[in-house]
Amino acid sequence: MLVLITAVVFPATRTISSSGFSFSPATLTITVGDDIIFNLESNHNVVEVSQATWNANGSTALSGGFEVAFGGGTVSAAFLTVGTHYYVCQSHVSSGMKGTIVVQNTTGIEDRSMPPGFSVYPNPAHTSITIDAEENNSGNKLYISDLAGRIVATIKPEQEITTVDLSGLPYGTYFIGQADRRKRSVKLIKL
Repeated sequence: MLVLITAVVFPATRTISSSGFSFSPATLTITVGDDIIFNLESNHNVVEVSQATWNANGSTALSGGFEVAFGGGTVSAAFLTVGTHYYVCQSHVSSGMKGTIVVQNTTGIEDRSMPPGFSVYPNPAHTSITIDAEENNSGNKLYISDLAGRIVATIKPEQEITTVDLSGLPYGTYFIGQADRRKRSVKLIKL
């Protein structure tokens, strides 16, 4: 007898507000699929920035990152992939008006099953992924397989950091790993 246990996680909408020249909460931890509503005073906006820009109290928007107009708005889950997202109020970052959103997997379990020497991000992904291969793994092939185990893409990272276009793949769940199925692979979700 086969027993299947499924955990259902419902997306939530979380709120970040402005209070003077700060965000409340300044750090918010959410799960994949959650949306964020920014309730801001009319003199504040929000832009996602890189970690380096955030650390330097800069205000240059991250290419492809989320933005919220003065007075507030919603950031959809599509912009909130697993990892830490850094954001600032462009007008008041010099006053310390910045925050972070930490997005975790819905399972709450960190996925450490990628073959040694490789990391893949973002995951879930929209149009592309980045493969970061240690120097001794450059040139080793990785495969993207669908749920039925069919190989749908072959990747041979020639450099330590390689961007892979996913626009030809339908939305869904895939596995990325080495050819030998006994070796480790990681679940890849395309949104």
